[in-house]
Amino acid sequence: MRKALLLAAEKLTVLTHNLAALLLALATVLVFWQVVTRFVLGDAAAWSEVLARGVVIWMVFLVAGAGFRLSAMIPLEFVRTVLPERMQRGVSFLVLLGILAFLGVLTWFGTMMAIRVSGQQVAMLNIPISWLYAAIPVGAVLAIPGAILEFLRPIEPSRADPDLRRDREAFE
Repeated sequence: MRKALLLAAEKLTVLTHNLAALLLALATVLVFWQVVTRFVLGDAAAWSEVLARGVVIWMVFLVAGAGFRLSAMIPLEFVRTVLPERMQRGVSFLVLLGILAFLGVLTWFGTMMAIRVSGQQVAMLNIPISWLYAAIPVGAVLAIPGAILEFLRPIEPSRADPDLRRDREAFE
């Protein structure tokens, strides 16, 4: 059962990472379209700027879980690596508790904000602004498995980002 849950959490983290990459590509296309309409056609497409902003908001919150999973929090990694080995697990647990508390706060207040603005519309897009605010609680909930996975099964330095691996090796 534990193995199945870990696998599901890993797949969810990969899925959100890939969705965020697609959203980054979409935001790039939207911003490019904005530049073309503004400077080539002389009449800016105002909707593309607003939509690109919303896409970037969703992208950032979707990729948070992958950021936790990949141990991309460099200052925390530095602190953990300079401690004696027996203390590293304890620090990791305290960090996990802090992350989970923060994600809980984001989920709660993000949901409250999305509900509060549900009657408002996004200018130029005519969609409820709560669709943009919903990125906060959805992203926070989807980041929880990534944070837990990083604590339960830290990534070996060989699988981590080369810059992070180089930083770890420099301080060992």
